[in-house]
Amino acid sequence: METSSESLKFELMPYKSSTKKEGSKAGLSGDVGHFGSVTVERSTLYRPLEKGMDTVRLSGPAFPETTFRGKRRTGQPSLFKAELTLAGRHAELRFNVRALRKEGRALRISYEGRKYVYSAEGLGKAKVLEREGVRVTMEPGQYVPAAGTVSVGTAVGSADAVDLAIAIVLEAVDTDVLTLGGTALSSPFALLHHFSDRAE
Repeated sequence: METSSESLKFELMPYKSSTKKEGSKAGLSGDVGHFGSVTVERSTLYRPLEKGMDTVRLSGPAFPETTFRGKRRTGQPSLFKAELTLAGRHAELRFNVRALRKEGRALRISYEGRKYVYSAEGLGKAKVLEREGVRVTMEPGQYVPAAGTVSVGTAVGSADAVDLAIAIVLEAVDTDVLTLGGTALSSPFALLHHFSDRAE
């Protein structure tokens, strides 16, 4: 599998689209150095038949097909009742929403013998995915009107397509619960969004 042995920097641009056939979509897209193009996409419409769940998909020629599914919060899938699948194989996800320290609240991911720790520096700040010898940081960049915020990524170490796919797909997931402040702020907004969904 192709890897990046040096520091790799990239930007993912937010986008929104709407067609009669596929409905309203939103996500991120861009080029990830020598790994090439990648797209992360989700439906922005509430789907009653999904029973409160939401899904985001990552695709790109050099990346494993990646799907993240979780309970819908603030218009995105969240870490609650979450499932992460790469190339048809399930990853194990664990996090402790009651922990008081940042380290304790981190999301722990196990996939094909790899052990990852995914943490948030704070609400609206960098998010970091780490495993032995690899660190992928995703930071908020410039705001694009009517689309959203650019995601700026930096990969250090022997990062490969699996590492990058996990870090990138989580950019389209509500991970606010990984911070104490995010948990406090996201709860009332999630409730408001729940009623907004029902009104659509």
